[in-house]
Amino acid sequence: MRFSDILGHEKPLNIINAYIEKSCFSGGYIFSGPEGIGKKTVAKIIAQKLNCTAQIDRPCGSCSSCLKIEKLRHPDLHIIENDASQIKIEDIRNLQREASFRPYEGVMKVFIIDDAHRLNPEAANSLLKVLEESPGGSLIILITHKLQNIFKTILSRCKVIRFSPLAITVLEDILIKDYLVDRLFARFISFYAEGRLGLAVKLKDSKVFEEKNRIFDSFVLSGKPLDRNFTGQSREQLRGCLNILASWFRDIYLLKAGISDRELIHLDRENDLLKLIHEFSFKQLDGILTTISESIFYLENNINSKLLLHNLGVQLWKA
Repeated sequence: MRFSDILGHEKPLNIINAYIEKSCFSGGYIFSGPEGIGKKTVAKIIAQKLNCTAQIDRPCGSCSSCLKIEKLRHPDLHIIENDASQIKIEDIRNLQREASFRPYEGVMKVFIIDDAHRLNPEAANSLLKVLEESPGGSLIILITHKLQNIFKTILSRCKVIRFSPLAITVLEDILIKDYLVDRLFARFISFYAEGRLGLAVKLKDSKVFEEKNRIFDSFVLSGKPLDRNFTGQSREQLRGCLNILASWFRDIYLLKAGISDRELIHLDRENDLLKLIHEFSFKQLDGILTTISESIFYLENNINSKLLLHNLGVQLWKA
């Protein structure tokens, strides 16, 4: 893959290319932005570009170095990622040891720290020492979707490059043209993924489309109690269901306001949505959307889910 293949990130890519062209792309960088928008993919392409053996148009994507990096088998590419709740000092000590050596077969060693906001204090202090020493021939890229959780001392030693989600229409076109996704499904997952290509690609092979219609048929149309029908769901599943409910009432609100159906998330259910626009006033819809938003907040703060859903159900159907 080349930089030209990355869509929707023109601003950060221009900044990165400017640093590379000036031969000052070294030290520490933080790639910040929502999950699933391609930050780590860009970091890997940078590793390819810096170590590509082609004379022009780098990265070529086909030389030995590019292919090894693509397969994550290049000795000068190191990625710190694990399922643990914290990134520990042992991980950074390994990084420090590797950074002390010259590149094995490339021009520059590239270290990618995924979910860098999970650095524990000891690991952050150890990384700070590495950044202060700024080892030659090494580049450290921290990936995060929680910039506010990065230690201030680390922030002060790194250049922050911000990535933003794709425009919904751009993501929709990508899904249709590059992944052959049906138009209505592409519309839904583009909105649902909030412009995050990585998440949208995962969703395209899931049953989220059927699930959102099941929620609509079972709860929005039938008015069945939420606390009964959501029994046994994990908090993550409940959060997804609440987000889908919010999107339904958002669409009802837009239709009631006379907004073009081009803005609908659930365009495939437009007829059903139209039947509901007279069931709710704008004040009621405002109240429902506020209650759903509060419910998601309370859910993340470990409020009893059964009580939460019961109260939400009362709000939904009191109209």
